[in-house]
Amino acid sequence: MLPTHIPPRLRYWLFGLLLLMVFAAQAADKPALWLAQKYPGGLDLQQYWVSEKYDGVRGYWDGTALWTRQGERIAAPAWFTASWPATPVEGELWAGRGRFTDAQSTTRKAVPVDAEWRRIRFMLFDAPASPGPFDARLAALAQFEKAVSQPWVQAAPQWKETGEASLLKRMARIVKDGGEGLMLHKASALYRSGRGDDVLKLKPQDDAEAQVIGHIPGKGKYADQTGALLVRTTTGLQFRLGSGLKDADRLHPPAIGTWVTYRYRGLHDSGLPRFASYWRVRGDATPVAP
Repeated sequence: MLPTHIPPRLRYWLFGLLLLMVFAAQAADKPALWLAQKYPGGLDLQQYWVSEKYDGVRGYWDGTALWTRQGERIAAPAWFTASWPATPVEGELWAGRGRFTDAQSTTRKAVPVDAEWRRIRFMLFDAPASPGPFDARLAALAQFEKAVSQPWVQAAPQWKETGEASLLKRMARIVKDGGEGLMLHKASALYRSGRGDDVLKLKPQDDAEAQVIGHIPGKGKYADQTGALLVRTTTGLQFRLGSGLKDADRLHPPAIGTWVTYRYRGLHDSGLPRFASYWRVRGDATPVAP
């Protein structure tokens, strides 16, 4: 809290400076990981490895500890990471298809619960510190899995598709069985942080993230509850997010500052999402002042 004797204008300036310092510290702590782009279609699929997109919590092993992609330490039990090599690897902490909530709940606990972690698998999909193209990094993941020799650590199966028709059929089959979609990694690509077309995601619906900056009161049957969330995207666009909220979400909405994931179908000319629908709270980030 800032001292009350400071003039209001100076207080606002100092508060803004404090927020900038917090954001800068958070950015500095984030691992420099890749971020997938949406699959555009029409690619030479023989240049890409394909794997399932696991609906879990992204984990980064830096050689000594597990971290979220937002730079928060994951309190895994000692036995879970026992004897892991010092080689940095990325993967998904996954509880199985349709069990994202279980994975999120397990990995967010400050004190790990062994029985819950016994249901978690670490599905390896890249080795950031290993040199060479993705082809070579796949070999590094296989070596990591072999060195660990633990059933909960697995290199994600990778395969090639003959064409776009077979790719879409595979995605449809995985989604029908409760999966989220597919990932495509360009075989010749070197590892790099940020977004690029070397790593692509293919899902039936688009999704994105936004920060809750307000709660809009409900009307009618939702009187005295939350009618919609006012959210802001990473690019600064603001919109209401009411569709998709369950009764429990309206009674106890995500706190202001929380990052949430929403689904949508394309964009308006303004850049705002079409048919945006609330999906869930993003589990790998601590709420911060918007």
